[in-house]
This record gives sequence, C-alpha cells and structure tokens, in this order.
Amino acid sequence: MGSSLSMTPSEGKRRKGKAGTGKSHLKTMPDRSHQRALHARAGGDVLRTKICCTIGPASYGYENIGKLVEGGMNVARLNLSHCTRETAETVVNDLRRYLKETNSTAQVAVWLDINGPKIRTGKLAEHEVYLNAGDDFTFVNDQSIVGDKTKVSSTYTKELLKVGDKLFVDDGLLSFTVKERVANGILCSVDNSGYLGEFKGINMPDYVVEELPTVSAKDAADIAFAMKLNVDIITVSCIRSLEDIQEVRLLLGNSKTKVFAKIENKRGLENFEDILRTADGVVIDRGYLGCEIDVEIVTMEQKRMIMMANIMGKTVMIANQMFESMKTNPRPTRSEAADTANAVMDGADGLVLSAETAVGNYVFEALDVMRRVAAQAEKNTNYLDYQVKMTRSVPKPISVSESIASSAVLTASQVNAAIIIVITELGGTARLVAKYRPQIPVIASTLVPQTARQLASTFGLVPFYHSGPDSNVIQETVKFALELKLVQPGQIAVITSGQSVGFLEGTTTQMQLYTIPKNL
Repeated sequence: MGSSLSMTPSEGKRRKGKAGTGKSHLKTMPDRSHQRALHARAGGDVLRTKICCTIGPASYGYENIGKLVEGGMNVARLNLSHCTRETAETVVNDLRRYLKETNSTAQVAVWLDINGPKIRTGKLAEHEVYLNAGDDFTFVNDQSIVGDKTKVSSTYTKELLKVGDKLFVDDGLLSFTVKERVANGILCSVDNSGYLGEFKGINMPDYVVEELPTVSAKDAADIAFAMKLNVDIITVSCIRSLEDIQEVRLLLGNSKTKVFAKIENKRGLENFEDILRTADGVVIDRGYLGCEIDVEIVTMEQKRMIMMANIMGKTVMIANQMFESMKTNPRPTRSEAADTANAVMDGADGLVLSAETAVGNYVFEALDVMRRVAAQAEKNTNYLDYQVKMTRSVPKPISVSESIASSAVLTASQVNAAIIIVITELGGTARLVAKYRPQIPVIASTLVPQTARQLASTFGLVPFYHSGPDSNVIQETVKFALELKLVQPGQIAVITSGQSVGFLEGTTTQMQLYTIPKNL
C-alpha cells in the first residue's frame, strides 16, 4: 500500500466545484461537473445496472437530452428504421455538445440500431391509423404505396404466405389472418383492434425467411454513417448466425465500434452460442422474439441467454416492452416492474427503454422509475453467491487478465476495499472485473474517449476518461472517486493495470492495494 502518486499540471482549467462537491478535503475542485444521477447513494454506492434510452420525437432536443443525461441515461439509442440520418446526427451532436458545454464527466454511449433482415411495414399517410377487429386489410408488395386504414406496404415482396397463416405486427400488438392472395399482395382479416404505425416489425411465425440479406444497400450506408459519426455501438436487427455478425464486421473494417447482436428470431435463438462468441454483446428483444416462439418459452430462454452471456463476460441488454404502459401512464404496471427487477436479478447488464422514451408521454418518469426498480433489485441480489457460481461456471484455464480481474474482486472483499480501479485501454479487463459482480463500485479509467463511452454499457462500471498524461491517471482517477464520494481518505482501493500504463489490451499483469491519502 502507498500514497506516493505524483501530481502533474495537466488537468486543464480550474474553477470552484459544481454539483455534488460540497465541503471537501480536496485543495481545488476540477473544472468539471458530474451526472447528477451518478452521485453516490447512501453507503457510497451507485446504480450498477445501465439504462438505455431510445431517442425519438418525445425526447428530441438539446434540453431533453440534457435532462436524460442528468437523470442517469447511460446509453442513447437511435433506431435508423424510425429516424433519418440527419435527425440522428442532430441528436448525437446535441448530446456531445451538452456534455462539452457542461464539462461533464458523464460517459454516454451512442448506439445506432440498423434494420438488417427485419421485415417492416411501410409509410402511412398519417403517423398511425386505428384498425378495427374484423376489418379487411391488405399488405401490398409495392413499397411506393403510402398506406392508410385499408392497406400498407411491406419490405418483403415475395409470395410466401397462404390462406389461414398468421402475421403479427409491432411485436404482436396487432394480429392478422390471411384470407386470400390478391394480385399485388395478401388480403387479411384484422384479428384485434389497435393502432398500426409506420415501419413496424412484421412477424411470420410459421416461416423462416433466409433470403433477405443481412445488410441491405441502405444498411451498408447506415454503417458507413455510423463510422463517420464515430458511434460506440451498432446493432443489426434479426441476426440469424455468426456469419451475419462477420459480414457487419467486414463493413466496419478497423473501426473500434462495438457490434451487439439483436436476438429476436428463431434462427438467432438456435445459433445463440455461436453468435455470442462472435459479437461484442447481445440485446435480447423479447417483443419480436415473443412472436416467433411460444410466449411461455421466452422467459426461460431469456434467463438462459443472460447466464451464457455472463459466463462469457459479454454485455447483455434486455429490450422491448419493459415499461410499455408508461407510453400513456405515469407509472408502470406491477408485472412490468417485476419483469424489470427479475432481469436485473438474473444478471442483465442493462435495460432498454424503447417507445417509453421515444414517443411516450412520460419520458423522464420512465427513466426515473426504471432506475428505482433496478436499484431495489440490486439491493436484493446476493452477489457473493453470484461470484461463487461464476467462479465455478467459467471454463478453465482462464486468461492472465481474467485471473487478475477475479483476484481483484476477491481481494477487495477480503481487505474491505471501498472501490476497485481498473486502468484499461480497450475495456477488456474492466469488463472481466465486472463479470464477477463486485459489491463495490468499479472505476474503469482510460485514456481512450471511445472506450470510456463504450464501458457505460457494462454492469457495475463507472467509466472515467482521463485526458491528461498516463503518468497521473491513477491519481486523477482517485480524485474522481473522491469527488463522487465513492471513497474516503483512509479507505483502500484495489488497482489493476499493466506493467506500465499504455500496454496493449490483454496485458494486465499487476494488482496493487492503495490507501487513499488525506491530501493528493
């Protein structure tokens, strides 16, 4: 243990502290602000579960983005099936401008969702139309057709369905039965009343559609756009196999953008283990998946996929219909809250708010309630038991980096450390520490801005981007933790790093114990 970290004049401009600094033992407060939701809860802890907010018409604009950041948004999702590239670029610029102008230490990942081989409805004359049960409705094969309450185009134009087959739209909210084939499509009967929106997913549960390309011409252009914006995560809908992931990686080239696989069809479920090994993370989209497999199976498959992702140390997020009722109601149903809590207790890294924050009436309330539900779920999860199970489940032998990561978690428990600090370049070691679910905050410190943002999607990590030299990265990380009140002078920090800061990822070779000094 020691406290002989040197100080260098590379911290940038200074001013009096902002939110959360209060009276402090620090001699000067850095010219930076902290995400309000990031400040330590009672007992020196932070919310570990990551919350992703889908940005849409209800949350567009600089002020709304700022409120979501301060409210605890960790990942901002944009669905390019529902917004233009111009709109997406505006949102990303608003987010980055807010963080810059407030000089915030918050790290918020940008996630672009790309359509992939997902069949969707086309454009409507109005944003949405109401369909009545028993009405006739036609799915036409001409994508230039603008739909109304009698028809809509679809992105799948081949003859496939037969009389009596079922179609589900918008994650099963609308059901249709095929009545007959007509010259330009299929005539259906509406099974249940409800609203039909533009560009909604279409499920044909009796068929596996293989001929759709993983990446269409538009998708390829969207991926190029993602690289231009330097986004942090991309997903492609309806991933079916590891070859689909490999095709996306080829288009990304040398980009460091993470590729998450969206699991939402039978083929993706069948090939889940191969997909998981190839992707950087997975998003389990229960709504679309629930139209492809029996609803009673979805929950068990979700638990199985979370467990496998945890063992491999891959980020796993749960999406779709989390707080669906909060589109129109100020609070979720009890079953929605229970579903969300169970996802956290099962081991999900993050939870995704979709329509709730994109088009809902209670955008900020949905974020707040989700954080509160997740916090209670964390308090009632036995992470010591989790660590034991993880240690037993992980295939042996493990890498040197994982050995140090798991040892850091064990050591922190044995010496009653207050925090773990991981110095990382591309984030691999930090994710390995998070894999073992330590019961104390983990500060993932990096000199790479994109790495810091990407780590915002991993359970339990508090990312910190250090813009100065590597010689004082540990000292500045400790000061960051002090400002957030995650640690106090005299407490112990467990620190992992390479033999010298700046080693390539995968070369973490040392762990040290450090007593936080009274003065830095």
